[in-house]
Amino acid sequence: RIIQARGEIHGELTRAPKGENGFGYDPIFRPLGFDRGMGLLTAEEKNAISHRGRALEAFKVKLEEYLNK
Repeated sequence: RIIQARGEIHGELTRAPKGENGFGYDPIFRPLGFDRGMGLLTAEEKNAISHRGRALEAFKVKLEEYLNK
């Protein structure tokens, strides 16, 4: 059996890169509800809204359901 999970973070692309925190699209992505882009958020702020974290949480739920059957 294959168990899959998905995590998403919604936001918008900015016109110009800002910040040094993170990698990839972080300097040009501003998550919804924030007045700064990912490149300017602290590690703690980013971890609290992380799409990877959301995917792992969803996977944990699905895995627990599978193991309890």
